[in-house]
Amino acid sequence: GDQLKNLLVDFPQAKLHQYEPVNRDNAIAAAQLALGRPVETIYHFDKANVVLSLDNDFLMSGPGSVRYARDFMSKRRVRREKLDTNRLYVIETTVSNTGALADHRLAVKPSEFERVVQQIAAEVGGQSSSGNEWIEALVRDLQNNRGSSLVLAGDQQSVAVHAAVHQINQALGNTGNTVTYADPVVVNPTNQLESLRQLVIDMNSGQVELLLILGGNPIFNAPVDFGFEQSLQKVPLRVHHSLYYDETSALCQWHINAAHYLESWSDARAFDGTASIVQPLIA
Repeated sequence: GDQLKNLLVDFPQAKLHQYEPVNRDNAIAAAQLALGRPVETIYHFDKANVVLSLDNDFLMSGPGSVRYARDFMSKRRVRREKLDTNRLYVIETTVSNTGALADHRLAVKPSEFERVVQQIAAEVGGQSSSGNEWIEALVRDLQNNRGSSLVLAGDQQSVAVHAAVHQINQALGNTGNTVTYADPVVVNPTNQLESLRQLVIDMNSGQVELLLILGGNPIFNAPVDFGFEQSLQKVPLRVHHSLYYDETSALCQWHINAAHYLESWSDARAFDGTASIVQPLIA
């Protein structure tokens, strides 16, 4: 991260764009909207008596899922001295492993999802009653566990849903207890789709003399209406640093072989911001 920032200082006309087809744009935009800054949200399932997952398969996928699964299940073990367990509510559009484990599961159409979440947020804030028994029982349970409940949404959900989740956790006093915030793990937490759109605009207008593509395969996975393939060919010098010679490499003059991450020295940051070192495997 620091090396990239130093590179941009040394070359003030250079620009950094980050893009992955499956990204966290909505979560970042919602944090900016609700909290005024992009953040990494960290969940403490070992402190939560009631969990509401809004289309988030947190036991199986996403950053920290192994830690989260362990912490969540630690509250579900019944012992002689501990007879109560946590409760899991899941509202989702498709059956997931987390949904299969839920104590209470509600299937909702994608088109209805935002409206249901807004109803929950309104009831938690004491603004109105939905008249839906399932939602009213859920809200009662959340309010009876203020500061020890936890609400989270899947990355694929809309900005409005993510913003509502921040609002609900704040209203329930979960923020600072079961939910904490840390600095983003990514170097440059911007809207990746808009970042790629800006790159395409710059390439089309002839402003890009040299394009270094570090990993990724944008020819294959950039949105088709961006016309990335046509705009890329307007760049005089194109270099692809990648593990594989793929669709993007075929349209670049230079392809530089990347070392596999198991054969490289590097550094890494875990989902909670913990820094660690990556050491190559040695026979």
